[in-house]
Amino acid sequence: MAELTGGKQALDQEAAYEIQETYAGKPHGWIQWKGTDVCMDIHCKCGQHSHYDGDFLYHVQCPACKTVYMCNGHIELIELKTPPEEGVKIAEE
Repeated sequence: MAELTGGKQALDQEAAYEIQETYAGKPHGWIQWKGTDVCMDIHCKCGQHSHYDGDFLYHVQCPACKTVYMCNGHIELIELKTPPEEGVKIAEE
């Protein structure tokens, strides 16, 4: 499998927290796990594509190369000029 490029690497969880993309000054969200399920397709640097279904995905390990990743809780928000007709949730103040 071809190795993907552009990934970040940190010594440990604390170091990973310091270098994660926080989208500071940009529209973004922060995931606060509250017992909810996550369904995630995972693309590893080694080229392995895997999947996870379950609760509280803070860290994930590639089943092929055993690399461990911290899952960044920050997510990018992309403004839509034309919103979809259904499925838009109104944020609470």
